[in-house]
Amino acid sequence: MRKHIGFKASLTVLLAGLLLVTGCGSNQPQTGSAGNTTESQPAAEGNAPSDAKPGKLVVTSFGGDYEKAQMEYLVKPFEKEYNAEVQVVTLYSADALVRLRAEKNAPTLDVVQFSGGQEVQAAKEGLIMKVDPSILTNMDDLYPTALNKDGYAPSNAFDALGIIYNENKITKAPTSWNDLWNPEYSGHVGLVDITNTFGLQFAVMNARLAGGDENNMQPGFDKIKTLMPNTAAVVASTPEVGNMFAQEEAWIAPYDSGYAFNFRKQGQPIKFVSPEEGAMAVFINAQVVEGSKNAKLAQEFVNYMLRPEVQKAFAEQTGFAPTNKTVQLPDDLAAVIPYGDKAVNNLIPLNWEVVNKNREQWTETWNKLISK
Repeated sequence: MRKHIGFKASLTVLLAGLLLVTGCGSNQPQTGSAGNTTESQPAAEGNAPSDAKPGKLVVTSFGGDYEKAQMEYLVKPFEKEYNAEVQVVTLYSADALVRLRAEKNAPTLDVVQFSGGQEVQAAKEGLIMKVDPSILTNMDDLYPTALNKDGYAPSNAFDALGIIYNENKITKAPTSWNDLWNPEYSGHVGLVDITNTFGLQFAVMNARLAGGDENNMQPGFDKIKTLMPNTAAVVASTPEVGNMFAQEEAWIAPYDSGYAFNFRKQGQPIKFVSPEEGAMAVFINAQVVEGSKNAKLAQEFVNYMLRPEVQKAFAEQTGFAPTNKTVQLPDDLAAVIPYGDKAVNNLIPLNWEVVNKNREQWTETWNKLISK
């Protein structure tokens, strides 16, 4: 039976640690601190001396395992090396953009992380600043795809929207987006709401498969309409996706490689495949807020995120792929994430300019579709 955003949630506590990047999460923001600053001698030229007054930054993260990994491998070592104090605020991408708008004349955030293309709109509204390449020196080692053509901060992690599936229920791995329509999976296909970045990407992918694109979405909506009879549920958040699979309501769904990695780490028999037609790209990035009182330190923080040792540790803990092309990953991890020139070049980006203009209208169309 098809349901819309909400069902049994007995495993929400188990999966709460997986809250993250979808860009439009509905949980109330929480705040956290990186803890006490540990003084040390600087490890690189230009870092603050250990007896200097600590610099302070307020940065956002996405919560769950993502934020835990950043605290351990990014925030704490950065604090130590730069004699800094970093306060971490848990905000999803859409919520972060709302806060930037509300605080435009007196920002309280220094670095904001996005995953749903909100950086395009933030730049247009003058909410984020262009970065200084002489500070972001690690940009020299990034894949070209990760660089921002307009001079804003680059992507610090890649993710890919493909197909996740329960290997115990589906023994032959799907190979195409069209496999979601396989009648053998009827009643067990999970879908994600368009308010979630992954749901939006799935809608665009279907438009492309049906002869449309971001400028002509109706073919995609028409195609998804034919999938609705096979659907177990339409949900809005990562924990709900995890619950669908844990309760075996869903056997297969369009979702991302990073969460496939994390669900599997939690003990679920979930695998990820990149469909033969291509996987949709997610570019995770951290932007320096326009008007930050600590803009130089904020750029140092972003540059630190691009270090190969930081990106390697983050990828191994979270399953989100490095944008620094010098990072070396173990074969088993490299095989399931968008890693290496070929995989990165095969990622299909969204046209965020068009998406941001039409998001509200698409949401209205989507709501009518799933309510029938």
